[in-house]
Amino acid sequence: MVAAAAGVDALSTRLRAGALLTALLLGGASAWSLTAAGAGVTDLAPAYDTSLVGIGLLTTAFGVPYAIGQIPAGMLIDRIGVRPAALLGLGMTLLAYLAASLAPVMSLAIGARAVAGAGSAVCFVAGVEVARRAGLGPTALGFFGGASLAVGGAAVAVVPAAGGVLGWRSAWLTCALAAALAIVSVALHRTPPVPLTPPRQSGPGASVLRDRELHRLALVQAVNFGMAVVLSVWAATVLERTWGAAPGAAAGLASVILLCATVSQPLGGYLNGRYPDRARRITLSALVGCAAGTALLAMPSHVAVALVAVTVIGIMSGLPFAGLVTAAQARRPERPAAAVGLLNGLANGVILLGTPLLGAAIDHSWTTAALLAVAGLWLAPLLALPHMWRKGPRHRVTGPLPASGGAGPPR
Repeated sequence: MVAAAAGVDALSTRLRAGALLTALLLGGASAWSLTAAGAGVTDLAPAYDTSLVGIGLLTTAFGVPYAIGQIPAGMLIDRIGVRPAALLGLGMTLLAYLAASLAPVMSLAIGARAVAGAGSAVCFVAGVEVARRAGLGPTALGFFGGASLAVGGAAVAVVPAAGGVLGWRSAWLTCALAAALAIVSVALHRTPPVPLTPPRQSGPGASVLRDRELHRLALVQAVNFGMAVVLSVWAATVLERTWGAAPGAAAGLASVILLCATVSQPLGGYLNGRYPDRARRITLSALVGCAAGTALLAMPSHVAVALVAVTVIGIMSGLPFAGLVTAAQARRPERPAAAVGLLNGLANGVILLGTPLLGAAIDHSWTTAALLAVAGLWLAPLLALPHMWRKGPRHRVTGPLPASGGAGPPR
């Protein structure tokens, strides 16, 4: 009996480890694609005979279907299963980048990036679902989020370095390699099974798009994560133009935002798993902290203050991620992937809209007013916090969602 129990535990451990590895590779493939075009601009621009605007168009071609595709991706995963959906998304991504590497033709690259954006949306949501099934609660989700940010940052360094060997194809072939590695992991590792889960009282046909509680969670995620990414894009410009920082120092300080978020997302996963009753307090602290950091960034002074501002924004913006995703999955246990798709779709929508808007404000010398407005936006979710965080047993989520929270047989 003891030997049999030990064998079951060993199998469970292997399944969980394989699931977590697969989740990280799925998230990594998505994140690498997100930053690869910008990272390879030095080789891509002359090969395609275009300017930075043209390379920006390649980023937009990826970003729009990536943002729009999050909710459909979640619905697809809930319908056909995480494994076939992940293979479909990865296959789309791999084939798109192999096609883009055939010739430096702008129309081909735009089409490939659009297909890859849709495929990467499936990859990211599938990665979150596989991380949930690893059975490690918010901790696994925190590591997933942090690792995805780290991989996106690594692409910024690796793609230009690989350009010395691969030339203009560096961005596309490294994206294809990331997708191929994830395909191997999905094929080799079985997804941990999930037993049937009763649907919510609203019934199995209730759409996540009409779930007001999910929209409250999505608002927090959209502001918290979306605005952090937007600020990371323009922080170097702000520090250089309004703080008088040298270009190198400004770039280094701006990178602190996502660097700290890479660390704080796993930390937030641990905290939300260890203290599930404090999810509301963690999120409130994060929103207020990010608002304060952004307000500091709006008032130029000593460079040490800028370091404090970007550090606070980076650390605090990463803490709620795992708790928000866990709450969304717990809210809709029969459609956990669609719930996550809603959260991530709105966050990426904020990035798509907020990045050019803040850039335009900075370009018109409205930096201080724009940053103070962003600081106010950080506080907007306080007016519509999820009901599940209100006091009383009826609304509280008292623990992390178990790995058995999905619907249907193992897929």
